[in-house]
Amino acid sequence: MKATLIAAFLKRKTKGRPDPEVALEELVRLAETGDLEVIKKFLIPLPRFNPATLVGSGKVEELKKHVEEEKPSIIIFDEELTPAQQRNLERALGVPVIDRTYLILEIFSRRARTREGKLQVRLARLSYDLTHLTGKGATMGQQQGMIGTRGPGERQLEYDRRTLRDKITELKNELDAIRDERATQRKNRDAVPMPQAAIVGYTNAGKSTLLNFLTAQKHAIYADDKLFATLDPTTKRVRLPGGGWALLTDTVGFIQKLPHNLIAAFRSTLEETAYSDIIIHVHDLSSPHMKLQHAAVQETLKELDLAGIPVINVYNKIDAVPDHRLRAEGLRRLRPVFVSAITGEGMPELMARVEQTITAKWPDYELSLPMSRQKVLSEIYKNGLVKSAVYGPEDIMVNFKATKENYQRILKLLGE
Repeated sequence: MKATLIAAFLKRKTKGRPDPEVALEELVRLAETGDLEVIKKFLIPLPRFNPATLVGSGKVEELKKHVEEEKPSIIIFDEELTPAQQRNLERALGVPVIDRTYLILEIFSRRARTREGKLQVRLARLSYDLTHLTGKGATMGQQQGMIGTRGPGERQLEYDRRTLRDKITELKNELDAIRDERATQRKNRDAVPMPQAAIVGYTNAGKSTLLNFLTAQKHAIYADDKLFATLDPTTKRVRLPGGGWALLTDTVGFIQKLPHNLIAAFRSTLEETAYSDIIIHVHDLSSPHMKLQHAAVQETLKELDLAGIPVINVYNKIDAVPDHRLRAEGLRRLRPVFVSAITGEGMPELMARVEQTITAKWPDYELSLPMSRQKVLSEIYKNGLVKSAVYGPEDIMVNFKATKENYQRILKLLGE
């Protein structure tokens, strides 16, 4: 299917607004991910957005001529369109018109694999549809009132809105049930506590490839050179250099101008991140827009109230960037770690940093337990991460990691 892409933007600079050319290139990647063939791109600077067509009548005529000559199957705007703008553009151009948000929803609906992921996509889609419902006047009456009845029935638009709201409520209830199941699973997992790290980053930064390398491809998760290759979170155990294990969770990729209804819908998917001891923020060092992508991820983390968790900034794909050290100028304050998730270069340094950061919350402890205190040893296994337990003639020497709170609990059991 052939697609024409349009990035309309205001001539005056607005603080925090993504660069229009960058946004348009990202829209190209999104379109290609959606299996569309991009035949033309338009950058349209405007003094103001037109409430009827976004771009104004002159540009609409220009686009109409393009449609007649090039015959695209669909036109995609980078800006979110109002229902009226979308309807007016489709009437004028004679082809389907969608916006960036709708395209992202389409990609998400194809990529979701788990029941939760599919429900979240559906919720986001219904939320989008609810804000884009339009009526066609009084002729859309769902029921005609009769003498002796309650009068005019619901309009079709009102009926559709009510139907959508009911479906949204139903989906939210299902997702709440899944959230409760996840909380139970988390409690079970906490019964054998382990330090936890969430892998976040811009879409296509190499998060899934990184996790696959760290787990030696065991039960490898899907990774591809496409935007939003994986949507559903995956948690795996990774061995720490000094002994013991940590749980690493791969999360959905971020993107500039991520639709707000998607942030809301995927909040539970990203919920695992809130329970992490650290966040591993993976960057695509080969991207010319790396700094903008970094800012987009940071902004989304802030929006999700995750700004207080320690962050390790990882710069991936050094195998594709020969001068990666030069590219890192100005990043020193972020204490970067440079890696290749393909070749494994830099991985020992990354895991050393992970362990070092985790140790701030999970320090190493050593206790000598009399043989008679086997119950305390059980509690250490329940409330800490045991690295070694050496049995001597009279005592057990236990090396373990634990939070300071759990260590104090263990000391109380020993009567210290």
